Amino acid sequence: MALGLTIVYGVTHIFNFGHGIVAVSGGYFTWLCMSHFGLGLFPAIAVSVAVMFVIGLVLYHATLSPLLKTKDWEFSIIIFLLGLGILWENLLLQGFGPRVKDIPRFLDGRFKMGFVRINYHEIALIVIVILFVVALNYFIKKTWFGQAMRAVAQDMDGARIVGINLQRTFGLAFGLATAVTGFSGVLLATKYYMTPHIGWDWMVKGFVIVVFGGLGSVTGAICAAFILGLAEAVISLYLGPMWVWPIWFFMFLIILLIRPQGLMGGRTL
Repeated sequence: MALGLTIVYGVTHIFNFGHGIVAVSGGYFTWLCMSHFGLGLFPAIAVSVAVMFVIGLVLYHATLSPLLKTKDWEFSIIIFLLGLGILWENLLLQGFGPRVKDIPRFLDGRFKMGFVRINYHEIALIVIVILFVVALNYFIKKTWFGQAMRAVAQDMDGARIVGINLQRTFGLAFGLATAVTGFSGVLLATKYYMTPHIGWDWMVKGFVIVVFGGLGSVTGAICAAFILGLAEAVISLYLGPMWVWPIWFFMFLIILLIRPQGLMGGRTL
């Protein structure tokens, strides 16, 4: 989910505080495709990601693009997206109800290594995330659209001069970020239960990771996710889950005091 936030901010300089609801929606759409339309897990994920891309693309052109032309658009868009997130959450609540839902695991079973028990599903999640990050990195650095995104992130005026259509790039970037976030919601829903309200918890984690790593830096978001994820595992094992948030925010504040721009702030995508 942090990668979706990073892509949006890196290209458009829009920070979406309703991004957690987008992640939850990806999980709910996958659950809907499986439970009501009889699709398998992987076809349901593919359909869900495609739907989320279209939603992001339409949302940008229908609402955000006009707002970008207004005065003080930064504040207007933040308030609009926050309000949209609250509305979206309540639509999910009305449509799917308050009861928890989940998505089947990729693999069942576990094995024991010393005193540690590891689920096959968690290994599958790690492999999927690594492959996805590698593919996304290749897409951003090697494809024409990815290079256009990087050009816009580095210098909008320069990108416009060389013929890059900013509005189309913004729209596709927002659609890509929405699809990436929806996919992250699917992965989270295979490990945790879903409710319409859980998106705000996911959003806070994503926000901490993005700022910790440096706004707009994909590499920074990946490094921050690894550091904070490792810290969460160690803290949960030795101190208990209740200490995760306090220590996370302690680390977060220390980083901001030492390096306000984040671990890799100043880099683009």
